[in-house]
Amino acid sequence: MNWILIALLAPLLFSISAFIDRFLVSKYFKSGFGALVVYTGLLGLPVFVLIYLFKPEVVQVGLISALLMIINSFLVIGYLFPYYAAIRKTDVSAVIPLFQIIPVFSFILAFFILKETLTWPQIGAGSLIVVGAVGISLNFKEKIELKKGLLGLMLLAALMISLNRTVFKFFAINLDFWTVSFWEYLGFFVFAVLLLLCSKKFRSEFVNSFRENKNTIIGLNAVNEMVNLTATIIATLLAPLALVSAVSGLAPVFVFIFGIILSLFWPKIIKEDLSWQTIVQKVVFIVIIFIGGYLLNSAWG
Repeated sequence: MNWILIALLAPLLFSISAFIDRFLVSKYFKSGFGALVVYTGLLGLPVFVLIYLFKPEVVQVGLISALLMIINSFLVIGYLFPYYAAIRKTDVSAVIPLFQIIPVFSFILAFFILKETLTWPQIGAGSLIVVGAVGISLNFKEKIELKKGLLGLMLLAALMISLNRTVFKFFAINLDFWTVSFWEYLGFFVFAVLLLLCSKKFRSEFVNSFRENKNTIIGLNAVNEMVNLTATIIATLLAPLALVSAVSGLAPVFVFIFGIILSLFWPKIIKEDLSWQTIVQKVVFIVIIFIGGYLLNSAWG
Protein backbone atom coordinates (compact mmCIF):
# COMPACT_ATOMS: atom_id res chain seq x y z
CA MET A 1 0.00 0.00 0.00
CA ASN A 2 1.37 3.43 -0.96
CA TRP A 3 1.23 5.23 2.39
CA ILE A 4 2.64 8.46 0.94
CA LEU A 5 -0.32 8.90 -1.42
CA ILE A 6 -2.77 8.09 1.39
CA ALA A 7 -1.06 10.57 3.73
CA LEU A 8 -1.17 13.25 1.01
CA LEU A 9 -4.94 12.85 0.81
CA ALA A 10 -5.40 14.53 4.21
CA PRO A 11 -3.96 17.97 3.30
CA LEU A 12 -5.47 17.65 -0.19
CA LEU A 13 -8.97 17.10 1.22
CA PHE A 14 -8.57 19.87 3.80
CA SER A 15 -7.63 22.20 0.93
CA ILE A 16 -10.75 21.28 -1.04
CA SER A 17 -12.83 21.91 2.06
CA ALA A 18 -11.38 25.42 2.39
CA PHE A 19 -12.63 26.40 -1.07
CA ILE A 20 -16.07 24.95 -0.36
CA ASP A 21 -16.12 27.16 2.76
CA ARG A 22 -15.16 30.22 0.72
CA PHE A 23 -17.79 29.49 -1.92
CA LEU A 24 -20.54 29.09 0.68
CA VAL A 25 -19.56 32.24 2.59
CA SER A 26 -19.23 34.44 -0.49
CA LYS A 27 -22.28 33.20 -2.40
CA TYR A 28 -24.97 32.18 0.09
CA PHE A 29 -24.07 33.95 3.35
CA LYS A 30 -23.08 37.47 2.34
CA SER A 31 -25.08 39.11 5.13
CA GLY A 32 -23.73 36.85 7.89
CA PHE A 33 -22.38 33.37 8.39
CA GLY A 34 -23.98 32.47 11.72
CA ALA A 35 -26.50 30.35 9.83
CA LEU A 36 -23.66 28.51 8.10
CA VAL A 37 -22.23 27.58 11.50
CA VAL A 38 -25.70 26.31 12.44
CA TYR A 39 -25.85 24.12 9.32
CA THR A 40 -22.41 22.70 10.13
CA GLY A 41 -23.44 21.97 13.71
CA LEU A 42 -26.70 20.29 12.74
CA LEU A 43 -24.78 17.93 10.47
CA GLY A 44 -23.24 16.53 13.64
CA LEU A 45 -26.55 14.73 14.26
CA PRO A 46 -26.26 12.00 11.60
CA VAL A 47 -22.55 11.56 12.36
CA PHE A 48 -22.89 10.92 16.10
CA VAL A 49 -25.94 8.69 15.45
CA LEU A 50 -23.91 6.61 12.97
CA ILE A 51 -21.01 6.36 15.43
CA TYR A 52 -23.42 5.16 18.12
CA LEU A 53 -24.94 2.54 15.80
CA PHE A 54 -21.44 1.39 14.87
CA LYS A 55 -20.13 1.43 18.45
CA PRO A 56 -22.88 1.84 21.11
CA GLU A 57 -20.42 1.59 24.00
CA VAL A 58 -19.30 5.17 23.23
CA VAL A 59 -21.97 6.40 25.68
CA GLN A 60 -20.43 4.48 28.56
CA VAL A 61 -18.46 7.38 30.00
CA GLY A 62 -18.86 9.43 33.17
CA LEU A 63 -21.20 12.42 33.19
CA ILE A 64 -18.41 14.92 33.91
CA SER A 65 -16.25 13.52 31.11
CA ALA A 66 -19.17 13.65 28.68
CA LEU A 67 -19.94 17.27 29.57
CA LEU A 68 -16.30 18.31 29.26
CA MET A 69 -16.01 16.66 25.83
CA ILE A 70 -19.20 18.39 24.65
CA ILE A 71 -17.97 21.76 25.93
CA ASN A 72 -14.61 21.13 24.27
CA SER A 73 -16.41 20.54 20.97
CA PHE A 74 -17.78 24.09 21.16
CA LEU A 75 -14.24 25.30 20.51
CA VAL A 76 -13.80 23.36 17.28
CA ILE A 77 -17.10 24.56 15.83
CA GLY A 78 -16.88 28.02 17.39
CA TYR A 79 -13.58 28.64 15.56
CA LEU A 80 -15.66 28.87 12.38
CA PHE A 81 -16.73 32.41 13.31
CA PRO A 82 -13.22 33.97 13.09
CA TYR A 83 -12.29 31.60 10.24
CA TYR A 84 -15.28 32.54 8.08
CA ALA A 85 -14.64 36.21 8.82
CA ALA A 86 -11.03 35.76 7.63
CA ILE A 87 -11.84 33.99 4.35
CA ARG A 88 -14.42 36.67 3.61
CA LYS A 89 -11.72 39.34 3.97
CA THR A 90 -8.99 37.87 1.76
CA ASP A 91 -7.80 34.99 -0.43
CA VAL A 92 -8.13 31.43 0.80
CA SER A 93 -4.46 30.90 -0.07
CA ALA A 94 -3.53 33.68 2.37
CA VAL A 95 -5.75 32.30 5.15
CA ILE A 96 -5.04 28.56 5.19
CA PRO A 97 -1.25 28.86 5.74
CA LEU A 98 -2.05 30.60 9.03
CA PHE A 99 -3.49 27.33 10.35
CA GLN A 100 0.12 26.13 10.54
CA ILE A 101 0.29 28.17 13.76
CA ILE A 102 -1.86 25.46 15.37
CA PRO A 103 1.12 23.19 16.19
CA VAL A 104 2.86 26.16 17.82
CA PHE A 105 -0.11 26.74 20.12
CA SER A 106 -0.40 22.98 20.64
CA PHE A 107 3.20 22.74 21.84
CA ILE A 108 2.67 25.62 24.26
CA LEU A 109 -0.61 24.19 25.56
CA ALA A 110 0.91 20.69 25.84
CA PHE A 111 3.71 22.24 27.89
CA PHE A 112 1.27 23.70 30.42
CA ILE A 113 -1.57 21.15 30.34
CA LEU A 114 0.05 17.82 29.47
CA LYS A 115 3.41 18.67 31.07
CA GLU A 116 5.27 17.96 27.84
CA THR A 117 8.66 19.62 27.36
CA LEU A 118 9.73 22.23 24.81
CA THR A 119 13.17 22.06 23.19
CA TRP A 120 15.13 24.80 21.48
CA PRO A 121 14.67 23.18 18.02
CA GLN A 122 10.90 23.20 18.61
CA ILE A 123 11.00 26.84 19.69
CA GLY A 124 13.10 27.78 16.65
CA ALA A 125 10.81 25.93 14.24
CA GLY A 126 7.76 27.51 15.84
CA SER A 127 9.35 30.95 15.44
CA LEU A 128 9.78 30.30 11.70
CA ILE A 129 6.08 29.51 11.42
CA VAL A 130 5.19 32.72 13.24
CA VAL A 131 7.47 34.74 10.94
CA GLY A 132 5.85 33.17 7.89
CA ALA A 133 2.36 33.75 9.29
CA VAL A 134 3.05 37.43 9.92
CA GLY A 135 4.68 37.78 6.50
CA ILE A 136 1.74 36.32 4.60
CA SER A 137 -0.61 38.59 6.57
CA LEU A 138 1.16 41.76 5.44
CA ASN A 139 -0.08 44.08 2.70
CA PHE A 140 2.90 45.13 0.55
CA LYS A 141 0.98 46.84 -2.24
CA GLU A 142 0.66 50.33 -0.82
CA LYS A 143 2.36 50.59 2.53
CA ILE A 144 3.58 47.67 4.61
CA GLU A 145 0.84 46.90 7.14
CA LEU A 146 -1.08 43.92 8.42
CA LYS A 147 -4.15 43.00 6.40
CA LYS A 148 -6.99 44.33 8.50
CA GLY A 149 -7.95 41.82 11.16
CA LEU A 150 -6.60 38.78 9.27
CA LEU A 151 -3.82 37.73 11.62
CA GLY A 152 -5.88 38.37 14.75
CA LEU A 153 -8.83 36.36 13.43
CA MET A 154 -6.68 33.41 12.45
CA LEU A 155 -4.68 33.49 15.69
CA LEU A 156 -7.99 33.20 17.55
CA ALA A 157 -9.16 30.38 15.26
CA ALA A 158 -5.84 28.52 15.62
CA LEU A 159 -5.86 28.92 19.41
CA MET A 160 -9.40 27.51 19.66
CA ILE A 161 -8.47 24.50 17.53
CA SER A 162 -5.28 23.95 19.54
CA LEU A 163 -7.22 24.00 22.81
CA ASN A 164 -9.71 21.54 21.38
CA ARG A 165 -7.02 19.17 20.13
CA THR A 166 -5.14 19.28 23.42
CA VAL A 167 -8.26 18.38 25.40
CA PHE A 168 -9.21 15.80 22.72
CA LYS A 169 -5.80 14.18 23.14
CA PHE A 170 -6.17 14.27 26.94
CA PHE A 171 -9.41 12.25 26.74
CA ALA A 172 -8.21 10.01 23.89
CA ILE A 173 -5.36 8.79 26.09
CA ASN A 174 -7.90 7.04 28.33
CA LEU A 175 -10.73 6.51 25.85
CA ASP A 176 -10.54 6.02 22.07
CA PHE A 177 -10.96 8.04 18.87
CA TRP A 178 -14.56 7.05 18.17
CA THR A 179 -15.77 7.67 21.73
CA VAL A 180 -14.32 11.16 21.84
CA SER A 181 -15.56 11.82 18.29
CA PHE A 182 -19.09 10.76 19.27
CA TRP A 183 -19.25 13.34 22.05
CA GLU A 184 -17.62 15.95 19.84
CA TYR A 185 -20.22 15.60 17.09
CA LEU A 186 -22.97 15.54 19.69
CA GLY A 187 -21.49 18.82 20.93
CA PHE A 188 -21.68 20.25 17.39
CA PHE A 189 -25.40 19.52 17.34
CA VAL A 190 -25.94 20.99 20.80
CA PHE A 191 -24.00 24.12 19.82
CA ALA A 192 -26.16 24.59 16.71
CA VAL A 193 -29.37 24.17 18.71
CA LEU A 194 -28.15 26.71 21.28
CA LEU A 195 -27.38 29.21 18.50
CA LEU A 196 -30.88 28.82 17.09
CA LEU A 197 -32.50 29.17 20.51
CA CYS A 198 -30.41 32.07 21.78
CA SER A 199 -29.92 34.26 18.70
CA LYS A 200 -32.85 35.74 16.82
CA LYS A 201 -30.44 36.97 14.12
CA PHE A 202 -28.96 33.52 13.46
CA ARG A 203 -32.40 31.94 13.58
CA SER A 204 -33.68 34.40 10.98
CA GLU A 205 -30.62 33.89 8.74
CA PHE A 206 -31.02 30.12 8.99
CA VAL A 207 -34.74 30.15 8.13
CA ASN A 208 -34.24 32.51 5.18
CA SER A 209 -31.30 30.57 3.74
CA PHE A 210 -33.18 27.30 4.21
CA ARG A 211 -36.16 28.64 2.26
CA GLU A 212 -34.08 30.01 -0.58
CA ASN A 213 -31.23 27.50 -1.09
CA LYS A 214 -31.75 24.58 1.27
CA ASN A 215 -30.78 21.83 -1.20
CA THR A 216 -27.55 23.48 -2.33
CA ILE A 217 -26.48 24.59 1.15
CA ILE A 218 -27.28 21.27 2.83
CA GLY A 219 -25.68 19.34 -0.02
CA LEU A 220 -22.45 21.37 -0.02
CA ASN A 221 -22.25 21.29 3.77
CA ALA A 222 -22.77 17.53 3.81
CA VAL A 223 -20.04 17.06 1.19
CA ASN A 224 -17.78 19.41 3.13
CA GLU A 225 -18.26 17.53 6.39
CA MET A 226 -17.61 14.20 4.67
CA VAL A 227 -14.43 15.64 3.16
CA ASN A 228 -13.31 16.89 6.58
CA LEU A 229 -14.20 13.65 8.36
CA THR A 230 -12.39 11.57 5.73
CA ALA A 231 -9.31 13.79 6.03
CA THR A 232 -9.43 13.51 9.83
CA ILE A 233 -9.72 9.72 9.72
CA ILE A 234 -6.79 9.51 7.32
CA ALA A 235 -4.73 11.85 9.48
CA THR A 236 -5.47 10.02 12.74
CA LEU A 237 -6.19 6.39 11.91
CA LEU A 238 -5.17 5.19 8.47
CA ALA A 239 -1.76 6.50 7.47
CA PRO A 240 1.32 6.35 9.74
CA LEU A 241 1.32 9.36 12.08
CA ALA A 242 4.91 10.34 11.29
CA LEU A 243 4.16 10.39 7.57
CA VAL A 244 0.96 12.40 8.03
CA SER A 245 2.84 14.91 10.17
CA ALA A 246 5.57 15.24 7.54
CA VAL A 247 3.14 16.11 4.72
CA SER A 248 0.58 18.10 6.73
CA GLY A 249 2.37 21.34 5.88
CA LEU A 250 1.54 20.82 2.20
CA ALA A 251 -2.05 22.03 2.69
CA PRO A 252 -1.07 25.67 1.96
CA VAL A 253 0.71 24.51 -1.20
CA PHE A 254 -2.40 22.66 -2.42
CA VAL A 255 -4.57 25.68 -1.60
CA PHE A 256 -2.18 27.99 -3.46
CA ILE A 257 -2.26 25.78 -6.57
CA PHE A 258 -6.04 25.30 -6.43
CA GLY A 259 -6.51 29.06 -6.00
CA ILE A 260 -4.55 29.81 -9.17
CA ILE A 261 -6.37 27.12 -11.19
CA LEU A 262 -9.84 28.19 -10.02
CA SER A 263 -9.07 31.89 -10.58
CA LEU A 264 -7.84 31.24 -14.11
CA PHE A 265 -10.50 28.80 -15.30
CA TRP A 266 -13.51 29.31 -12.99
CA PRO A 267 -13.28 32.93 -11.75
CA LYS A 268 -17.04 33.06 -11.15
CA ILE A 269 -16.58 30.42 -8.45
CA ILE A 270 -13.30 31.57 -6.89
CA LYS A 271 -11.29 34.68 -7.77
CA GLU A 272 -8.00 35.29 -5.99
CA ASP A 273 -5.39 38.02 -6.36
CA LEU A 274 -2.97 36.83 -9.06
CA SER A 275 -0.75 39.93 -9.18
CA TRP A 276 2.94 39.07 -9.25
CA GLN A 277 3.61 40.86 -5.94
CA THR A 278 0.97 38.79 -4.15
CA ILE A 279 2.08 35.51 -5.73
CA VAL A 280 5.74 36.11 -4.80
CA GLN A 281 4.71 37.06 -1.25
CA LYS A 282 2.62 33.91 -0.84
CA VAL A 283 5.31 31.64 -2.29
CA VAL A 284 8.08 33.05 -0.07
CA PHE A 285 6.15 32.90 3.18
CA ILE A 286 4.42 29.58 2.44
CA VAL A 287 7.90 28.10 1.97
CA ILE A 288 9.01 29.59 5.31
CA ILE A 289 5.89 28.21 7.02
CA PHE A 290 6.40 24.79 5.41
CA ILE A 291 10.05 24.66 6.54
CA GLY A 292 9.00 25.65 10.05
CA GLY A 293 6.24 23.03 10.08
CA TYR A 294 8.58 20.33 8.80
CA LEU A 295 11.23 21.16 11.38
CA LEU A 296 8.60 21.29 14.13
CA ASN A 297 7.31 17.83 13.22
CA SER A 298 10.90 16.56 13.06
CA ALA A 299 11.65 18.06 16.46
CA TRP A 300 8.51 16.39 17.83
CA GLY A 301 9.71 13.03 16.56
